[in-house]
Amino acid sequence: MKIQRKDERVNERFDINLPLVLVSGNTRIIGRSKNMSVGGASVSLVDSINSEDIEDQGSMTIRTQTGNIKISYEITYRKENVIGIQFSKTSPLNINALNNIFTAIPLGDTFIPAANDDKNTPKLGLTISAKRRLWIMLRMTSFLIINLCWPLIKRAINPKVVFAVYGTRGDQRAYFPDWFRKICPPIVVAAYIKDKSSRGVMVSSIYSEEELASDSNKVRKYISDLQKEFPNANRFALVGRLPGFSMKAGINIVSPLVDGSYGTRFAMYESAIQIAAKRQDESATKSIAILGGAGRIGANLIADLCKSFQTIIAIDPRYIEEKRELINGSTVIYTKRGERLKETQLVLVLTARGNDILPMIEHFSPGTIVADDTHPCIKRGTRALLEKQGVDIWKTVVTSNDYNMYPRMPNFHNNNIPGCLLEALVLNASGDDAMDSPQTFFDEAKKCGYKTLLIRHPNDS
Repeated sequence: MKIQRKDERVNERFDINLPLVLVSGNTRIIGRSKNMSVGGASVSLVDSINSEDIEDQGSMTIRTQTGNIKISYEITYRKENVIGIQFSKTSPLNINALNNIFTAIPLGDTFIPAANDDKNTPKLGLTISAKRRLWIMLRMTSFLIINLCWPLIKRAINPKVVFAVYGTRGDQRAYFPDWFRKICPPIVVAAYIKDKSSRGVMVSSIYSEEELASDSNKVRKYISDLQKEFPNANRFALVGRLPGFSMKAGINIVSPLVDGSYGTRFAMYESAIQIAAKRQDESATKSIAILGGAGRIGANLIADLCKSFQTIIAIDPRYIEEKRELINGSTVIYTKRGERLKETQLVLVLTARGNDILPMIEHFSPGTIVADDTHPCIKRGTRALLEKQGVDIWKTVVTSNDYNMYPRMPNFHNNNIPGCLLEALVLNASGDDAMDSPQTFFDEAKKCGYKTLLIRHPNDS
């Protein structure tokens, strides 16, 4: 297969990030463009699928504000979770549609709403917009001060819990300017964590999510740098996809590393019970759907939900064919068909990113209640689209009267605890016996005073 090198490209590449769906054989794969031209694109794979498993040729749908573009492609290169593609049989209509994107959208935009997004979504008022900008400035100032004074602060805090996060380049800009990235240390401190029995810090790598996803050497360096910087820490809580990145890099998730799966399962199971309680019609609480059911946490959460629901619909593009299974008297349906969402009015979202929900929006029925535990979370424009369709959307968090984080995480309040961090806090307070079983952990979390809340999404994003 001929690889088209950068210096051989005929068409100009544009740094525009668009959601898209690849069809390879019988599999649908969610992705995002990293850059694009009228002749091809570099695509970041959202799903946990090896690029080597994708067929050489396929078709895809690019979701844009002005319309969905359907086009066939051929793969020109493969990395761990990135592929280079060349458009084949590009029609004049598609060329015009692509050129319209490049001329109408400012370069560097990180997200363009899909075709079924509401073009008239209300924008934030001036007061709210000013508050957001002020908050970002204060957060960035706090971040810079903390890192400049960190050698002194570290001795005073003596952190026992370290919350290791990552972010897209857009997330990172919410904390520090681009010039600081060039001079900052490999591990940067982003926040102080205070709990009844734990003191800790939230830290981030200088590597973005995209870099960690595509380069296992950077993942190994991040984990190694963490343990060197905090040799006395009892627990390292790994956020989001970081446990998956680590396992791909050959790193075993064993103490003091914490993958956060029990914490997230606790948060999502309690959320499921709470959104079921919001339904007035008892018949509507007999079934529940999970978007991301084939994921590391979603697959295990299914067994938890079988305790309380008669039917669990696990929806994920990684399922090749639809099948049913009986677990502890409950029916579990494994499917990639979004149409199954019409069969329930309770939905949990556990996708890799919040906006991965976009291809499914058309299948939600009015009155559906959604609990979201994604990072990055479902964006403002997507939430507006869901609300317009009559969907009641909530964000899942855990809280405690004794917990605070300063400054708070984007899209969280000061006393909100992500599920992946919860596990480290419980283990630091109760010891490793809390991991004997999911139910043991759930009980121990409640004894420690942690409870799940459904909150409205903050306007950070």
